[in-house]
Amino acid sequence: MADIEVAVNVRSERGPTKKRRRVVISCTECHRRKQKCDRELPCGNCRSRNKEAHCAYEAGAPTAREQETQAGLYSSKHNDGVPPTSKAEPLSSIASSWGYAQSGASTLCFLQKIERASTADGEDALSSASGQASYQDTFAVKEKYKGLIRLLPARMYIDQLAEIFFKDFNWQYYLVEPQIFHELLDQWSNLPFKVLSSRGPEALSPDLRVFPALLFEIIATAMLVLPKSLHESFESLKYAANMTFEDLAADYSESGVAIIDLFGPKMLSSTSIQVGFMRAAFLKYTANVTESWHQIGKTIRDAQELGMHRDALDPKPTSNDVESVLLNQWQVEKRRHLYMMLATWDIHMCLILGRPGSLDWRHGMPSLPIDARFTMASDRSKTPVIPREEGIDPPTPLTRNLFLYKVMIPLRDVLDLESEGPCPRDFSKVLKVQQNIMEIHDSTPAVFRVENPDRQWDQRSDMYWLPQARCLSEQMFYFTLVALHRPYIFHREDSRVEVIKGSLGMLEMQRQLFAGLPPKSWRNWHLFYGSFDAVTLIATIYILFPYENAEYREIALQHCHWTVERFATMKDMNPLAKSAIGVLRAVVARLVKAIGNCAPSSQRNASDTPLSTTRTLGSTPASSIGKGSIGRSSVEGSLKVSSEPVSSAATAQSTGEDESSAFSAMMPGGWEMPQDGSGFPGVAPFFAMGDLIYKDLTVDQDEDVTLQTDAEILGGDSFMWQFEGGFGQDTVWQIFNQHQPGTNETG
Repeated sequence: MADIEVAVNVRSERGPTKKRRRVVISCTECHRRKQKCDRELPCGNCRSRNKEAHCAYEAGAPTAREQETQAGLYSSKHNDGVPPTSKAEPLSSIASSWGYAQSGASTLCFLQKIERASTADGEDALSSASGQASYQDTFAVKEKYKGLIRLLPARMYIDQLAEIFFKDFNWQYYLVEPQIFHELLDQWSNLPFKVLSSRGPEALSPDLRVFPALLFEIIATAMLVLPKSLHESFESLKYAANMTFEDLAADYSESGVAIIDLFGPKMLSSTSIQVGFMRAAFLKYTANVTESWHQIGKTIRDAQELGMHRDALDPKPTSNDVESVLLNQWQVEKRRHLYMMLATWDIHMCLILGRPGSLDWRHGMPSLPIDARFTMASDRSKTPVIPREEGIDPPTPLTRNLFLYKVMIPLRDVLDLESEGPCPRDFSKVLKVQQNIMEIHDSTPAVFRVENPDRQWDQRSDMYWLPQARCLSEQMFYFTLVALHRPYIFHREDSRVEVIKGSLGMLEMQRQLFAGLPPKSWRNWHLFYGSFDAVTLIATIYILFPYENAEYREIALQHCHWTVERFATMKDMNPLAKSAIGVLRAVVARLVKAIGNCAPSSQRNASDTPLSTTRTLGSTPASSIGKGSIGRSSVEGSLKVSSEPVSSAATAQSTGEDESSAFSAMMPGGWEMPQDGSGFPGVAPFFAMGDLIYKDLTVDQDEDVTLQTDAEILGGDSFMWQFEGGFGQDTVWQIFNQHQPGTNETG
């Protein structure tokens, strides 16, 4: 008893026995939530919950990477065929690839509860089997990834092609910022081979992981505009006989898509959005417009998955230090710019193709990016986002993109007006939108004006794109005007006047733009849609309503001649122009037969044609270009809201009785032209591009048509060509097939 009392007294003096504290090997977040942690940094659970910044480990806690390193993962003795300790990917991480939201009440909540209930200190058989499958999937992804990046050309080729891309293409959309690109390129070039061979893409940051996909899309786009002087230097990249650089470019672009598809929606990053955007641009440049439209929709969904559509979902700094905060600010600006350009493309292609958009504008948009002052020599970690000063700081491609977005804002109202049909009850809504378009055009920055622009930056070597940007910005303004009035051309004369003037403005910008571009740039999408839509609209109005707008008839015919000539010149470089030139010739031939060839042929004076002009692009205002061109003074009436409607009777009277008799003689029997302003109520809305792309619009031409000159084609019997395709009976094309002008011409 005495010994027991002594032992009790000693124990009471030492205090209660302390329990042995086990080392917490899970990250702090998983330990707090009682979840199984894969001990990565960041772990799978934190990645799936967008909590990478909060993933941390206690001091002394070994991470999975440290244990693998200690086991000799990077040593030459490691055998990749033997799987390491199996580990199961958590359900919360897998579920993100199934489309479940990362927050809120959903099935994902139940999956997480099941995961917590079934996870204990020891792994059961199901967890082991899942870990084995996870390892096999990871190994397959790693091998596929290595196989794809082997297809990248050497660094010397990448540098040359990237330079071509940034000079000839990137300024148009500014999808890739040069400084960030070169930083990632240096990181990729200095990446140790052991990292890729041992751990694969899992060892890389999200942006660096998909950077090879961005490289593929950049070099693919550059291949499309590769100068002939460099063809011999890149011949060694071809791997098959009779392979063209377009074939090689398509292979590179598809390799970029394959890399993105390896990781799926659960490993997205801002670089993934850039890749999707550039893939859409590549498809459009290679005449795959339908595929490009679908790619844009998919990229918008991916951007929304990343939270680009809400300011509240912007990424947060990894720490509170100044460098992290500044870098995060630039990252937020990059995200907002990408989403703004996606929205711009979406609504623009909606109005061109006649298709519904992928964005619901009623849900709002995130804040627009700041037109920041920044130079290539600046360090983003030490440079705040400071807005540039207009007139003091030089413009940037972002400056242009912000203005184009502003120009396209009225297109949202145009889409809303489509629901009211071609005969709205209250046409004042249309006039209000037109007034808004005019106010935006009046606010055009001086550096982007076509008339009397601010040229103080034109002589800088890095501002070579300004003349082209002026033409494209003005063309976009005319497009918004045409898109607004296009649904009403069969029912309202004022709208026909606006569409004719807007289309002529687009064609004049096309003429100036084409005159300043080298042949390698003839693939430009803007050179196609801006001409094809305008010519088909002008021809349709004059063929169906030949009594109207006689004052614009001569210049309209002249621009139609020039457009056919441009398409014939660039058809070998522009696949879209090649597919549409037959339709264009047939439309213009009908126009010539309907109203008479009252304009001089483009062959009359070579100095008047866009093919031989030596003017510097953008150096001459539209109002001072030679005979036959349409100046701003000629279309100024289209830039103002009409206070009084134009009288159809007055227009017909101004043309004279002799001209009316001549038109009546030219029209076939049974086709009575409307004189009461009723128009053609049964004709479907007119989307020429949509019919060409989706309805396979073509023309049944003779085999020897390519041997004739455009003058012979437009002046001969080519009006007998029939339009073919999947269009309906209520379309303009069917009217053209059934009712054709006669052969009598006016004097």
